[in-house]
Amino acid sequence: MGRSKNHRKILEKKLGRKLRADEETHHKDHNWQNGDPDNLEALTIKEHKIETFRGRNALYKYRAKQREKEKGLDK
Repeated sequence: MGRSKNHRKILEKKLGRKLRADEETHHKDHNWQNGDPDNLEALTIKEHKIETFRGRNALYKYRAKQREKEKGLDK
């Protein structure tokens, strides 16, 4: 089993559920060799791309905008 599948299983155990098809395992410290459960988080594919290429602050802004859309406040 590859490292990424191992980390996926570690994260699923931490979350107590299987990852959805649109979720990926993200390494908070960007060290893909660090499989510590505290270093892993589930992000959607889109969130993962935003965090990786634009940074954590861009991810927070994206999530806030998504919450506003869900509440109908984005008008």
